Amino acid sequence: MDLNTEYIWLGIGFALIIAEVTMGNFILFFLGLAAVLTGLALWLGLPAGNGIPFILFAGLALVLLVGVRSRLKLHMVGDSVQGTADEDFIGKDVSIVSGFDSTSQARGRVNYRGADWDARGQAEIAAGTFAKIVGRDGNTLIIEQETN
Repeated sequence: MDLNTEYIWLGIGFALIIAEVTMGNFILFFLGLAAVLTGLALWLGLPAGNGIPFILFAGLALVLLVGVRSRLKLHMVGDSVQGTADEDFIGKDVSIVSGFDSTSQARGRVNYRGADWDARGQAEIAAGTFAKIVGRDGNTLIIEQETN
């Protein structure tokens, strides 16, 4: 069975477009679209010799990937939530485990979510009381005593 060149290009194009479903980044879609357009051009009478279909495919793929994909991507990508790792800490309560006395230079240990953390804050906070996280410096929590 002898397949025409345009049907091969159309088949490759549709296969790439269908494969895009698994990728989701619009690269295979535009490569497939370039192959389909190349197949249509061959069907309409473009000569198939001297590598002309490959040159057309390369040009279409480049234009679609660089030109159309970048513009379409701006419209297809939704807003993303910008957050920081500190959002899991700021404003949360901690229990004072030790330190925060006159000899600790406003440093001690606190319990947050079942784990003990180094912390710094005010000089006098009694063990067993609660404080609020107001910041974080690496693995050291910055706390303030809650005022009721």
